[in-house]
Amino acid sequence: MSELRKHVLAEAKRIVIKIGSKILIEPGTKGSVNLNFIKKLAESVAVLQKAGKEIAIVTSGSVGTGMAKLGYSKKPENIATKQACAAIGQIDLMHDYRDAFEKEKMLVGQILLSADDFRDRNRYKNLQNTLNSMLKHNVIPIINENDSVAVAEIKVGDNDKLSSDVALFWNADLLLLFTDEDGLFDSNPKTNPKARLLNLVPEITAEILAFAGKPGTAGSAVSTGGMHSKLEAVKAVTRSGCNAFLANGAKILPHEVLFENATGTLFLGKPKKLGSRKKWLSFVSTPKGSITLDDGGANAIRKKNASVLPVGIVNVSGHFNAKDLIDVKDLKGNKIARGISYFNSEHLGKIIGTKNQKEAIHKNDLAVF
Repeated sequence: MSELRKHVLAEAKRIVIKIGSKILIEPGTKGSVNLNFIKKLAESVAVLQKAGKEIAIVTSGSVGTGMAKLGYSKKPENIATKQACAAIGQIDLMHDYRDAFEKEKMLVGQILLSADDFRDRNRYKNLQNTLNSMLKHNVIPIINENDSVAVAEIKVGDNDKLSSDVALFWNADLLLLFTDEDGLFDSNPKTNPKARLLNLVPEITAEILAFAGKPGTAGSAVSTGGMHSKLEAVKAVTRSGCNAFLANGAKILPHEVLFENATGTLFLGKPKKLGSRKKWLSFVSTPKGSITLDDGGANAIRKKNASVLPVGIVNVSGHFNAKDLIDVKDLKGNKIARGISYFNSEHLGKIIGTKNQKEAIHKNDLAVF
C-alpha cells in the first residue's frame, strides 16, 4: 500500500458504502438476496465502527428482491410493476440487513429518499440532522431511493447518483463503491485481457470518463447503473473534496479497503472541500430548468465571480418558479454553473437580453463549475 493511499484511507472518518444489485443479489438466482454477503458486510462494518468510523450504507436490491417474489427473471419495463417489486422487496431486504447487523450487536434504520428531499433546502438540512442523530445513537443508516412511489419528476436517478448525493450532504470523507469489477481499467477487461487496472486516479478527466464506455449502459437484468454512472458519481464527490474508492464487492469487504492493501481504484478528492451550500447548489439538488448565456455573460461568471444578469441571457428552457434551482449553460450547451433563479421562467423569458437592474441569479446563489 502506497503512503499516499494509506494516509487518505486512514484519515477517512465518515464513509458511505454503496452496494450494487449485482453484488447483493445471489448469483444464478432470479433475485434472491445474497445472505452470506450481507453477513460478511455486517462483520466488516462492525470492524470499522470499532475503529471509530461512521458508516452509512446506500443499498440497491429492493426491485431485484421483489422480482424474485413475483416471478420476474428480468426487470419489468412497466413502471407500476417495477414499483410493486420495490414495495415488496424493501421489506425482505431490510429484514435481512436487520438480522445480519443485530448478530454483530448493531442497529440499522431505513431511510427512503426522493429527489424532492434534496431540492428543498429545509428538507435537505432536516435529512442531515436525521442522519447525524442516527449515528449518535450508533444506528447504521440503510439508504435507498423510494422506488415504490418514485416517478421521473421526483426520481434521484440510479443508486450511484444517490450514493454521491448522500456523501455530499453528509460531508463524507470517502465514498466506497462496490461493483462487480476490480476497479477502473484503461479498457474493458471482459474483452481485452491486456486491460490495465488504474490504482490511482488524481482527477476525473474526459479521458478517464471514456474508459467507462458509453453512458446509460445498464449492468445486468437487476441493476440500473454501469461504470459510466459510477464515474459520474465519483466526479461529483471528488470535485467537492471527498475521496472515492471503486472495488469488487464480490471479493473485497469495506474494512479490507481501509486497513489492508485491497485491489481497487482510489480517486482523490480536491484538497479544498466545498461548503454545505455550495455542495447543495453544485451537485446534490436537481435543477428545474436552465438558461443559456452569451459569451459575455459566461465569461463574467467564470472570470469575475459576477451575478447572472438578464442582459446576458439568450434562452430560457423548462418551467420553473422563482427560487427554484436552474442550470446555467454557455452557447455550446456546456453546463457552467447552477443557481437559484430570482424570477420564474415566464417572467425571465420576457426580460432576457434587457438591462433589467435585478440579477437573474445573484452571485451568492450561484455555484460555478
